[in-house]
Amino acid sequence: MLVRVFLLFFFFNFSSVASEFYQTNQKNINCNKEIEFDPKKDSLEVNILNNKRWVENLLKVLVEFNHPDSKTTDSGVFNFRIKDRYKKNFNSKILIKYAEKDLVCEFDAKVKITGDRWWHLDWINGEPFASVHVRLLDGNINNIVNFKLLLPKTRRSDNEIFITSILKYLNFISPTTFYTNVKINNLETKYIFQEHLAKELLESHSLVEGPILEGDERFTVEKKLNKKSFYLLSMSRISNSKYIKNDISKMKKSLEAISYMNEIYIQSHLSNTESFGGTVFGLEQLNINSKFVDNFFEENFDTYESIIYSMDATHGQSHDDRRFYYDPINNFFKPIYYDGKAQIIDHYKKISKSNNIDDKFKSENLKNIISERAVQGAQKAIVLINNIENKNLLKILSQNGLSLTSEDLNNLKQIIVKRLESFKNISIESPKLNNRKYYFERLESKKDYINLVFLDIDKKKLEICDYNLSNCKIQTLNFDYIESIYAQRFDFLKNENKDKVYLFIGKNKKFNFINSNQFKKIYINENLNIKYNDSITLNIDHENRKLIVNQNDQTGRVVISGKIIDSWKIIFIGDESNKNKNVSKNYENLTGCLTFVDVVLKNVSLSSKNSNCEDSINLIRSKGNIADIIISNSKYDGIDADFSSLEIKNLKIENSGNDCLDFSFGQYKIESIDLKQCGDKGISVGEKSNAYFNNVKIQETSIGIASKDSSFVEANKVNIKNSKTCVSAYKKKQEFNFADIKIENMNCYNFKNQFLTDEGSTIRIKNL
Repeated sequence: MLVRVFLLFFFFNFSSVASEFYQTNQKNINCNKEIEFDPKKDSLEVNILNNKRWVENLLKVLVEFNHPDSKTTDSGVFNFRIKDRYKKNFNSKILIKYAEKDLVCEFDAKVKITGDRWWHLDWINGEPFASVHVRLLDGNINNIVNFKLLLPKTRRSDNEIFITSILKYLNFISPTTFYTNVKINNLETKYIFQEHLAKELLESHSLVEGPILEGDERFTVEKKLNKKSFYLLSMSRISNSKYIKNDISKMKKSLEAISYMNEIYIQSHLSNTESFGGTVFGLEQLNINSKFVDNFFEENFDTYESIIYSMDATHGQSHDDRRFYYDPINNFFKPIYYDGKAQIIDHYKKISKSNNIDDKFKSENLKNIISERAVQGAQKAIVLINNIENKNLLKILSQNGLSLTSEDLNNLKQIIVKRLESFKNISIESPKLNNRKYYFERLESKKDYINLVFLDIDKKKLEICDYNLSNCKIQTLNFDYIESIYAQRFDFLKNENKDKVYLFIGKNKKFNFINSNQFKKIYINENLNIKYNDSITLNIDHENRKLIVNQNDQTGRVVISGKIIDSWKIIFIGDESNKNKNVSKNYENLTGCLTFVDVVLKNVSLSSKNSNCEDSINLIRSKGNIADIIISNSKYDGIDADFSSLEIKNLKIENSGNDCLDFSFGQYKIESIDLKQCGDKGISVGEKSNAYFNNVKIQETSIGIASKDSSFVEANKVNIKNSKTCVSAYKKKQEFNFADIKIENMNCYNFKNQFLTDEGSTIRIKNL
């Protein structure tokens, strides 16, 4: 007999689990199930609760824009920026009408004006309109909780849909972007929906959370309005500074990222012309030509650059519009597409069908518009573009609101390839690595108000120097201000000198942070490489394919990557000496003592004991089959897998301080499971995962099996003993939806709660 369980318990009765439950608005129960928003069929409404104040705020912006002081002698240029005081949040309701489901969902939200320039403003039927930033307070739209509704003209309309779609198709980091009709307080117009660059964007590209970097707009956007603004002052900053909150390891990793990137900014300023005018790129283009940065970018960075230039999307290459993700595992930057203002569709409409390339991309003109990186990546880019399957891309484009014929797409691809072919023969001299001191000397004209800031986390000090790195003052670091420092916000220093401008540069003024990676790397064979630090001893038996990893103290970390790991037995032995007992559980931002990244596993055996890391074993973006896993005495999680597709024959875990088994963002199958003494959950499956388990034995846990956040768990032959809660299904995170568990042949003994679920998730037990 199939028993369907819909049990909602009072939170205070089950504190071990209830703290994880997402507080779902009861009227939106059906809205928290897996429903895909279709921009072609469904509709979006934004109802700002105080419409009068909203309109007044918009009118103030428009009045300021039309003020004579906003105009220049050039009628096409305006010294106008939408000031931050107009970008205040308004309480709002977001209504989503799903046509096929005959369902209306209502979510609370904060809405504000977004954008810097005048083109984010408009009049429609005599009413003021603007691009807006929406932050949902509950619910999500296709797993997105933070997004912008952009007036199409701000991103060159069809061009933005085309470039974001094709970049995402080619596996570059690109935000979900589509056309949709939006009604804002009963005024309807067409918008571009684009997700905010945040954690959800990274996860949709199978990336672990890490620092997202952007340019400091204080000295670019406002350079004509503020005498203190000067593009040479533009450094990098971290846009997702909350990522580091209360985590020393993430603080250090973010400091590493911003220090590297600011070195790149400095070298960019130096490698342009002697006058710092930038004849190659223009005044504000970020030059990443120098060879010294090779170690800090992913392999496909050159290819990305080529594609960006071939689509004439170079607006996003400027100091303030560049966006990067710093991979905390591999320690390199990946580009994020943002505000390129591509013109490829516009050019297609103008270029004759004779396939003659437009004048801008003739070889004699290319040196003035293209980077060395784009030249280097041209051939790989050609291969990628030629290998695009038109049918698949056309479908994606159509879903995003851009209708093209197969002929249109072929012609666009031909234009792109022709441009890329023209890149290949261009010779661009690579700039030399320059003396950083010269950069600071060039700031002399601003010396009266410039202060340079350096941060040493280990010594807990903040060093503030003048423009030539002298007259430095050392302050004790208040960790409450680190988020602000990384974001280039220094309000906490304004009391000292209101007229000063502060620039956060990096770790220290000696610039000895470049190439400071403490990990060594060895190659077992052409398919397998190991990265490890000094607190690890490796014993490698090539003949028997056996690797023993000994952790000498609690800072020891190992990362294994490569193409295929075939028939190896890998053993991790943790440190029990209690040395460095205060080490962060995710030291060097590695949650696993033993971490596998981007590997294919074939008939591998894994074991671990005495782990002190957040995860004893962590698998990221890995796939294949594992013969057996044996883990004992983990201080926190036993095994953690993210963005992976794995089949495991036998799994045995005993004595984990937190979860024994934690899966997310993937597909997982295990034939036999034996778990004992799990501090929290025996099995935890979350973040849009599907998992199948057979022959499951779980003893002495807080929760036997948990399915969370848009996940589905199917299990057979389950025996749970001495657990507070046998089975639980619930929604924990706003960006996901309800969960589901289906179990056949389950026995549960000596429990407090047999089932625990929120109102929208389901637990289905057969033969209870």
